[in-house]
Amino acid sequence: MTARHTPTRALSVIEDGGLTALPPYPARPATTPPPADPSILQAVRDALRDSIAPTLLDPVAPAATRDPEVLRVLRAEIGAQLERGYGPLRGLPTDERSLLQLFQDALGWGPAQPYLDDERVQEVKIVGDMILVQEEGADFTVAPERFPDPRQALDRALLLAARLNVLLNRSHPQETLPLAHGTRMHVTIPPCTPEGTALICIRRGRRRGWSLDDILSREACSPAVAEVLRLLVRARCSFLIAGETGCGKTALLEALVNSWPGEPHVITIEDNTLEINVRHRAWTRELVQTAVERGAYGRAAREVLRQTPSLVAPGETRAEEAGAILAVAVSGHAVVTTIHARSALRAVQRFADCAAMPGAYIYEGRRDHALEDACDNFQAVIHLEKAGGRRYISEVLLLDGVEEVGERLRPRAVRLAWAAPGPDGTPGWRTAAIARGEALIWEGEGATPEGLARRLRLLTLQGQVRAATTRAAVAESVARAESAARAGDAPQALAILRRAWADRPDARLVAAARRAIELDLELARELTAQARAAEAELTRALGNRRWADARRAYARVRADVALYTAHAPTGGWEAAAEAIAQGEQADREAQEGITRARLALSQGRARDAADILSHLDHARLSATVALDTLYARREALAMLRAAGEVGGYALEPVDAAISALHEEGAGYGDR
Repeated sequence: MTARHTPTRALSVIEDGGLTALPPYPARPATTPPPADPSILQAVRDALRDSIAPTLLDPVAPAATRDPEVLRVLRAEIGAQLERGYGPLRGLPTDERSLLQLFQDALGWGPAQPYLDDERVQEVKIVGDMILVQEEGADFTVAPERFPDPRQALDRALLLAARLNVLLNRSHPQETLPLAHGTRMHVTIPPCTPEGTALICIRRGRRRGWSLDDILSREACSPAVAEVLRLLVRARCSFLIAGETGCGKTALLEALVNSWPGEPHVITIEDNTLEINVRHRAWTRELVQTAVERGAYGRAAREVLRQTPSLVAPGETRAEEAGAILAVAVSGHAVVTTIHARSALRAVQRFADCAAMPGAYIYEGRRDHALEDACDNFQAVIHLEKAGGRRYISEVLLLDGVEEVGERLRPRAVRLAWAAPGPDGTPGWRTAAIARGEALIWEGEGATPEGLARRLRLLTLQGQVRAATTRAAVAESVARAESAARAGDAPQALAILRRAWADRPDARLVAAARRAIELDLELARELTAQARAAEAELTRALGNRRWADARRAYARVRADVALYTAHAPTGGWEAAAEAIAQGEQADREAQEGITRARLALSQGRARDAADILSHLDHARLSATVALDTLYARREALAMLRAAGEVGGYALEPVDAAISALHEEGAGYGDR
């Protein structure tokens, strides 16, 4: 393999904005990778295809999961060929950089792979041999790297389509590939593109389902707006989400769905993409291919009427399928969908236009009827925008039927919330009403539309019924338990309280359990001994920073009101639960830091990696994560030492800490 030259010039901007948060791609160290002999690359392909899960070969498979597997397989294959004495890989170096370069050239996406591995990059486009990159919230820039031959990108796309059983050829030259990890990949090949070239758009997805808390944490709205949206979700409203491409419509759809109350049966409908991640257990994901079957999206929406879901989330409304989606909303099902539009009000009008298109279900040629039904059955319209590297909610409207303006019908809407630029140019939000309990409290003369008001009244009534039922059930259980205790049957009293506790932990059950335990000295001693043993186990696990063991010990106590009541550690069981949560959070933050540091190391940015890792205190982490942190830090320092930036002494404290953890029995083998 010839040495790969990585230009050090900054990315050139082709639109306003750019990769302002990404440093220029640095030059590689002066080491020479092994020759790129075709037999070597073929052997690498064969070894990896046979031994690695197909999802790890997706363009944006998590590098932190994929790379260790790649290294393991290639090192094992090189070792096996060395033992046999023949094979194209037997003379290759086994250092991490060389092997990952081999993967990149053989099965990865060549010069585009480092950008696909960078979590800060939202989308990568490959236009022939050119690579365009978009950081989240910013605009596209041209990367300095290029494919040596544009056919390399084309061949990779064809290979991936074949592996996914997606038809992609000259008679069917445009298609979306359903990748894992929530990623959307659209490919265009000849004859729609020049011969030997492809247009490939790879848009990174979310690997975990978002909720409204995630939207709020990214400052896409204010807490007051988030509370209003939570109220509308609790009222099981139907939402229309609008905005331009890349403004976060699908992310908000997902957040609303995942904030839905209770255990709803959710049906999502997506056109050959796997973007939506639903946390609810009762989730039916319907994947359609409109490029193969015309009208498949609308047909799937119509079938929902026979499946009685709690919530329907068609990923995107684009054309005549709007008629079927509207029919679902009219039938009383809650619907959350997205549409491209430049304002919230225009989104409703465009939705009605789509619902009346030729071939639309029920509403073909009946635009006014579609508009009336949309304004009666969608309660809220949310518009999003992106600007200055941010994606945010710009407006929330409540629909209140239609009105005649001249000879046309127009949506009648109440403006609930909107964004306005603050003094520093960042958006600030104003609300015409605030959520208080299960009601909207308006400032001035605003009023809740009647359709939404009915839903909120029902929500209040349901809450009162649930609260009364729960209070009554707890009171009844306490009364029955105390009756058993007065009869001298403390075990029976505790059995009653345990069943009630499983339905709803309540302080009254704890008080009743304490009274029952005090009546039976032998039972009290037995339960106290069990609770103290659980406390000792939990304390040991916390001391050794084994958060999973501590969580299990706490869960066993928390599940049994008798153990929970018989004895409590200093500060109470909830203080122990908080210590566990803090430890788990520290591990999660450290793992995110390790991932960023290893990415920086793979790009030759050892100083950045060392800076990231220097903020991680391994003494607060579980042994496994602490060792991962120390090994990554050692690798960064070793690279800096090789470059003459630090002395050998810099490795000594890291090596000492690694040895100490191994001596404590961290469960790691030699590295």
